[in-house]
Amino acid sequence: MTSPRKPTAGFWITVALVAVLVGYPLSFGPACWITSWCNLDGRWILVMYRPVIWLAETAPVLDYFAWYSLAGAADGWGWEIDLDGHFIQFGPQR
Repeated sequence: MTSPRKPTAGFWITVALVAVLVGYPLSFGPACWITSWCNLDGRWILVMYRPVIWLAETAPVLDYFAWYSLAGAADGWGWEIDLDGHFIQFGPQR
């Protein structure tokens, strides 16, 4: 009778890396939604999600990230985007 092999450290490192690379960008939308529903200051999103925002600004996916961040947000919340296509602030729209 053979014993089952235990996962190696390499396996767990790979699992953690995939979880971070997939989970971090996917958490961008829910972070925006929670911020809007709890009426929090949206400036922290610009700091915590700078790599995701940079990707959205440099790759042709700005519209998708903007849509995803607003899909579950409270009414009246949104992004201020400058003329160059950079996210400026997330918060209640005036």
